[in-house]
Amino acid sequence: MDEAATKIQELTEALASAQAEVHKWRTGAEIYEAQVGDLQGALQEMAAELDRLALENQQLKGQLGDAPILQPQASVPTDEDVQIIQAALISRIKELERALAQQ
Repeated sequence: MDEAATKIQELTEALASAQAEVHKWRTGAEIYEAQVGDLQGALQEMAAELDRLALENQQLKGQLGDAPILQPQASVPTDEDVQIIQAALISRIKELERALAQQ
């Protein structure tokens, strides 16, 4: 009976350890998801700012007589933009995984 009690205790401790590890990974995933959302929001803000600056630039050129005023077109990310964004997100994911592993 002593051996069974020891085995139960070991399994209970292993389960508690596994649950703690799962909790860490869930927390890390939640942090990652929040940061991805923040990055996406920042990218959208940057795209809007880029459009605003392009319009302002065209207006200034028009005032100087260098160019006609053109309305900026909606920003559509190029394949290169998508690759840069993906690389940044992958880098951030790896950074978060390293931070989580150190905890």
